[in-house]
Amino acid sequence: MVGVPGRAKSCGTCRIRKKGGCDMAKPACGQCVGRGLKCDGYQRQTTFINTTAGPVQKHPASVPEVPSSLAKSAYEEKYFGVFYEAYLPQSRQLPLHIMAYTGGGWTNALPQLSRTSPTVRKMLLAFGLTTAGYLWNKVDERKEGLKYYTSSLRGMAAAVAVPNSAADPIMLCLVARMYSLYEVIFGHDEQDEVSQARSWRKHIHGELALVTTQPPETYTSGYPHLFFVDGRYHLVRTSSPVLLNKLRADQWQTTGAIVARKKTVLSSPEWKSIPWRSIPKTPKDILLDIFVEMPALLQDIDEMRANPFSHPTLQHELVHRCWHYESELSAWRTQAGIADPTYHLDVELAPPPALDLIAASHILCVYWSMCIIIYSTLHSLSEDETLLPKRANPRIYCRRIAEALSVLLHPQSGVYGMHLANFPAAVALVYLNGVEGGGAMSEEREIIVRVFEGSVTGKATGRFIESTQRAEPRPSGLI
Repeated sequence: MVGVPGRAKSCGTCRIRKKGGCDMAKPACGQCVGRGLKCDGYQRQTTFINTTAGPVQKHPASVPEVPSSLAKSAYEEKYFGVFYEAYLPQSRQLPLHIMAYTGGGWTNALPQLSRTSPTVRKMLLAFGLTTAGYLWNKVDERKEGLKYYTSSLRGMAAAVAVPNSAADPIMLCLVARMYSLYEVIFGHDEQDEVSQARSWRKHIHGELALVTTQPPETYTSGYPHLFFVDGRYHLVRTSSPVLLNKLRADQWQTTGAIVARKKTVLSSPEWKSIPWRSIPKTPKDILLDIFVEMPALLQDIDEMRANPFSHPTLQHELVHRCWHYESELSAWRTQAGIADPTYHLDVELAPPPALDLIAASHILCVYWSMCIIIYSTLHSLSEDETLLPKRANPRIYCRRIAEALSVLLHPQSGVYGMHLANFPAAVALVYLNGVEGGGAMSEEREIIVRVFEGSVTGKATGRFIESTQRAEPRPSGLI
């Protein structure tokens, strides 16, 4: 959607950046002045969320454009290199066999796309300059990177506001994904602790809206296919997890949610089949076919709690679905050559972690996250929890995730590992916080906290999860 007429509650720059806390000072707000940004004032303008048509106010040039004379120059290559080194220190390209087990392959094409797309080039400069600013403690680079980011947001707003725009829809989706990644890495705001999660969530929702404006047939081959299959994990995780714990026999308590517990369009049969008409599914694709069903399961749990009279019938159905999903996870695990349902990944290896260990850590963290969701739900719905098998103890999988975080948040796993780690880390913390409350910290939580404190990406992951916790206006303990 686009901005609606009404009284502005923040300046144009703060609205575009999706940052709260604008003091509306004139002629320029304090937040823009403090960050060295051009304050666009308080007149209403179009903002990017969806593709509804509407007029877009033209802004005076307030940020540096990439001069054509500097295209492919040493200046750009310098900062592109800074970002690539921070994103994945071990390699600029993910090998094909690694992409079968983990996400991130969509970034392989960024160097090539930056040569033909000014928008992608501008965002890569935003990443590179901001990264350099933090690494080298240079405020000017950080401000310059933020200006490129803000300029790109304005360009996106203009592109999506024009009906029948000539803009490449896949390119728009790609840039939206780059926005959400930028917020995960650099979005922390000490003055507004919820703004990072709020901005990240809006960009994810914007990407999903753009992806689904195209039919599933769009994503059957080439880069569109790679982009789509890589994005399902990040697009779906905003709808989950919700973990349900039976704190007392007569009390249902929701203990975690990242965003809305709503069924996603990506779980529909056509979105789970058509993009693979000509390309076989990888182990990652098969696992994510189960993952996309989690939001609908959690939505029905909320429905059961909201409608007590439907409780007996719906409870039986939910239990049946949980066991069905467990059987699908078991089949996936068997196909992957893993016999033990509580498989323990050996992370006690000499650093730095190899790419295959990073990939294994991530795909198993997705598996373990679903085990926590499914088994915590079964515990909450069970009449007698002692009848559940030993493998149905969610704490087992919290421990597995906690140990794997030392791989994903290792300095040599870079921003790439951090981007993969925040969801499973959040799932484990949500469950542990729910069952432990304010009591003594468990060994699993101690491991996670220790990993968070042990690296720059660990600290950033902790701040991001804290922002998502604060952003969700729900009872205490929710993400």
